[in-house]
Amino acid sequence: MWSTVLDAPDAAGRADIQLALVPLLFAAGYALAALAFDAWTAAVATAALAASLPIADGLFVHPPHDA
Repeated sequence: MWSTVLDAPDAAGRADIQLALVPLLFAAGYALAALAFDAWTAAVATAALAASLPIADGLFVHPPHDA
């Protein structure tokens, strides 16, 4: 039972990487903008813009397709 639970996939797909990047880019964008601008509104706006990049890539540049 535990072997099936702990087995990792062979390779992460493009969508998996994009989903993993959203919170990472948000956190990094917020941290950098909070240090640069010293205002939480600018930090949140910058973080949202940074996190929207993998979302836009997944929707418009490499859209999902039926398997």
